[in-house]
Amino acid sequence: MVKDIPIPKPGPGEVLVRIEAAPVNPTDLAGIQRVKRNDFVPFTPGREGAGTVVTAGKGLLPWLWMGKRVSCSSAHGHGGTWAEFMVTGAANCFPLGKKVSTEQGSMSIVNPLTALGFIEIAKKGGHKAMINNAAGSALGRMINLLCRKNNITLINIVRNAEKATHLRNVGLEYVLNSSDPDFPEQLSAMAEELDARLLFDSVCGEDFTTLANALPFGSTIIIYGNLSPEDHVSIDPRKVLLRDLSIKGFYLGNVTKKQGILKNMRNLIKVRQLMSSDLKITVRARFPLEEVQKAIDIYLSDMSAGKVILTP
Repeated sequence: MVKDIPIPKPGPGEVLVRIEAAPVNPTDLAGIQRVKRNDFVPFTPGREGAGTVVTAGKGLLPWLWMGKRVSCSSAHGHGGTWAEFMVTGAANCFPLGKKVSTEQGSMSIVNPLTALGFIEIAKKGGHKAMINNAAGSALGRMINLLCRKNNITLINIVRNAEKATHLRNVGLEYVLNSSDPDFPEQLSAMAEELDARLLFDSVCGEDFTTLANALPFGSTIIIYGNLSPEDHVSIDPRKVLLRDLSIKGFYLGNVTKKQGILKNMRNLIKVRQLMSSDLKITVRARFPLEEVQKAIDIYLSDMSAGKVILTP
């Protein structure tokens, strides 16, 4: 439901951003579901967006950002980017360069920083190859780009033949279709051949056990999403023990808090450089806030077809 509320005022260390573009992300939809289950109100979705800082609270950083176009992320549980105006911490904003459009800048936080985080995990673990489930998404394309730049081999898993054919046609070498009858055998053989012992899973559904059982000895599974409708997944604990499997979680909010503002700024600079050159995100459709339900429906109809943007 779209409704009018008073324009919020920034406090010390905060800014008021006039939002001009905000994407629909899986994390936003997951947040909406949590609110529905727990009956939290009021609530404005939207993890990231971009716009212009129109009011600055007390502090040096808010003053520096005043009047600038910025990418931004939400700081308050009740106030997100799916709005005309949003108050957030100045540390959650990053100025956009002249070569980055506001629309592209609105998508420069969640997926790009997640992809950079995956590459950092792979490097720290000494992995020369890794696996990504639900690889047909915008995030999947970013992960492929960064893997190529860092000489990391990537196995891409998608859920149907059409998506597998598309990824092969754009030049990806290692693509598997999880709907194939012999998918577990294909994944096991390919992972062993490439020594891919690091799996990133954003689905975490009924195939989770199949994926885990197909991985080489000593592999690590990192769950970074729950695109499936499953609330719980099961895995044989004996296989975890005997095959020395590790299962971890990746939540960008926790990662950025641990890294601190300087590391986050360095990563955002890397993202801006990429978006100024070879990282361009496909936009499928644009909708005003009044048509937010239509925007969500279009996005859910094919999450791999491109981003859906809200334009307040």
